[in-house]
Amino acid sequence: MAAQREKITDGPNERAIDENIAGTAPGIPDEALAPGEELPEPPTAEEERRIREKLGVPEEEDTLPLEGE
Repeated sequence: MAAQREKITDGPNERAIDENIAGTAPGIPDEALAPGEELPEPPTAEEERRIREKLGVPEEEDTLPLEGE
């Protein structure tokens, strides 16, 4: 619906009406990585456990019901 509105400005601050502003979109921004750079590997379960122990953070319990429960 917003994309069908008539354009009211063509000034220097013009932007697409249906685009996200700055960092408000979900996910990783396109410019977050340098060309050729890849995302780092997430920590393994063992690394996560070790870090939790060092920080004194209890292990999270998944209490959300599964679909159909």
